[in-house]
Amino acid sequence: MVTRSQHPTPGSCPQITTSSFRPRFSVVICTYNRCRLLLSTLASLRRQTLDYDQFEVIVVDNGSSDGTLHTVQRYVNAGANLYLTPEDIWHVSCLYEPHNGLAYARNCALRAAIGEIVVFIDDDVLVDPYYLEKLLATYQTSAADAVGGRVQLGWEAPRPYWLTDDLLPMLGYFSPSDTAMLLPADLSLSSCNFSVKIAVLRSIGPFSPLLSKQSSAPINMEIENFCDRLHRASYKLWYTPDALVTHRIFAPRLQRAYFTGRAYWQGRSEVLADYSNTSDSKILSPGHTLRTLYRDLQQLALLALLQRPLLALASPSSSKQLQAAMAQAHIWGHVSQITCLLEHAPASAAMPSILLVCPTQYDHSLLKQALSQHDFHSPIRATISIEEIPLGWLWRHRAHQGRTIAIVHLYQPGAFQLNQWRQQRFYARLWLAQLLGIRILTTEAGGWWQNVRSLRFLTRRLFERRLLACSDLILTHTHEIRQIYHDTKIQMRTRYVRHPGFRGHYPPPLPTLQARALLGLPQDTRFVYLCLAHMHSEREIMYLVDAFFEVQDSWLQIDQLPHFALYPPQLLLVGEPREKKYSHRLLKQAAINSAIHLFMEETTEDKLPLYIGAADALVQPHFALPQAGVLEIAVLALSYERVAIIPDLPRFQGQLPPHASIFYDPAQRSSLAQALYSAQARKYVLTPKGLASLDAERSWQRYGQALITIYKQLLSS
Repeated sequence: MVTRSQHPTPGSCPQITTSSFRPRFSVVICTYNRCRLLLSTLASLRRQTLDYDQFEVIVVDNGSSDGTLHTVQRYVNAGANLYLTPEDIWHVSCLYEPHNGLAYARNCALRAAIGEIVVFIDDDVLVDPYYLEKLLATYQTSAADAVGGRVQLGWEAPRPYWLTDDLLPMLGYFSPSDTAMLLPADLSLSSCNFSVKIAVLRSIGPFSPLLSKQSSAPINMEIENFCDRLHRASYKLWYTPDALVTHRIFAPRLQRAYFTGRAYWQGRSEVLADYSNTSDSKILSPGHTLRTLYRDLQQLALLALLQRPLLALASPSSSKQLQAAMAQAHIWGHVSQITCLLEHAPASAAMPSILLVCPTQYDHSLLKQALSQHDFHSPIRATISIEEIPLGWLWRHRAHQGRTIAIVHLYQPGAFQLNQWRQQRFYARLWLAQLLGIRILTTEAGGWWQNVRSLRFLTRRLFERRLLACSDLILTHTHEIRQIYHDTKIQMRTRYVRHPGFRGHYPPPLPTLQARALLGLPQDTRFVYLCLAHMHSEREIMYLVDAFFEVQDSWLQIDQLPHFALYPPQLLLVGEPREKKYSHRLLKQAAINSAIHLFMEETTEDKLPLYIGAADALVQPHFALPQAGVLEIAVLALSYERVAIIPDLPRFQGQLPPHASIFYDPAQRSSLAQALYSAQARKYVLTPKGLASLDAERSWQRYGQALITIYKQLLSS
């Protein structure tokens, strides 16, 4: 019987749910032009001893032309009886995924699955009647996150004499043990008989189209990649021989050409898997690919010119000659795929590629993690490059078949440390990227170079503006776009994206008394201001020092001393002004005022908990410049539950909660002094809503989702 059966429009995979039906298993069968075999598989599932209300069946038609969906719907509805109890109704969903590829079909099923555990079987297997019952028992008696079963072969044609047992795994045979066991890291489950908790699968990400079978390319490394990701995420994989399926073997697969063909595609699959797991530095270096190609050509020549002729002269058994032919085909598959990678990236047929070009001193770990989150419809591949656009990457990711497949994302280009010659080379490669049909995206978040009026940093500002002018889209963290960008063309291409938080990413702050003791601050200090001096100019720091002097003067007036303030405040300056190392003016002020504490090193990740722990508020001193300010520093303060004292400038307007921030007029020093003074009465505690918005994991996940949406829109425009 069937309670749910849908034939959605092409390209759609609806989520089909019922309020009362919550099965333990979602059995997924992906099929392509094998209607008759599929009906046999469904018939074996219909004979399961597990109650029908414990599982659902999801059939995904991956673009078949043999009327698969219509036939399946007729079969599952045959003999429908409206008087059956809910426990006796067979639940089947029919979905349609036109994008050919096993990964696309399985990801489509995942979006519709409502069971706790998803089970994947092929459309040419026969399932043992106790199959689901044994799987359920294994999950209940072990702490397994994924369970695979045994696969035996069902011969639909006579077995050839030359087909030795060591070749049976190429036909799908899988039986590593006679008893249930924890799967070792060097062993993968069978692709036609495995299951996994759906929450676990969604946590590690979708199946990769790059490594999955397609009608035009029988790639077969998907299950190895899947098991590797589970192992790296510390999930437990189990094997049980009791969960049995029979893989049907027909005459066309019992030919020598089939085995050599499988060996060839196995070689191509291994290269793609290596490409998928290779670090960014190796992907960006063509030398890595060329060295691998050279080694494979050596092995291929040795096999073709020496070993196989010697085998033919020795007249060995047919199995030995077949294995030699398979080894040669395997290496030839390596060579063919490496040649394809040199000519064009495989992303052209599977997923879009993003080149993230970041500054040298930028911590891009959160950004890359945000982009590696899991999109079950069209995953992306993000590669990190430091202040460089490699020519090899541009060539491999050029437009494919008239379609843009790649984006160069420049992240805070104003922070790039490039000399004049490297800047010109950067411009040239951006021009080449546009010529090759690659989109340019820029994230502009402000920076200290916007605040320094020295001509020495004029080239940095001009470099950033020139990159903005040639970008297809610009992302910023402020709503006040017109106040920052005066060029109307840039305004039209600028889009707002909310800045994520940092709570939970960096280590927690040290206890206040411990941090102040380590920094040599007076233990009886009531209030400490922190300023990250390396994010400001010397003029801005002196602006803050003068305002701090005004606050100190107010402390001498006992009549105005508030009841909560018992000891004088302290000013903690970390780092050196960007344009002037060892500022004599700043050193002089620190020498004559014991309440000013200088630490000339920049705030690194390991030092941040120390400085934040000692401080009560973080100050950003800026003059009335529309482009001035870095929102990231204010968000960092709020993430640590520290009050942010910030200027009323476009980059901050409407971005920070009023109860956690104090705005001052950047055109008046007295306004900054008043903000410093009033901060001593402000107590900032994160609310549940604030915790959710500043939590690093959740906020960067939302940020990554926003970026992925923007990437898709940019590629489709």
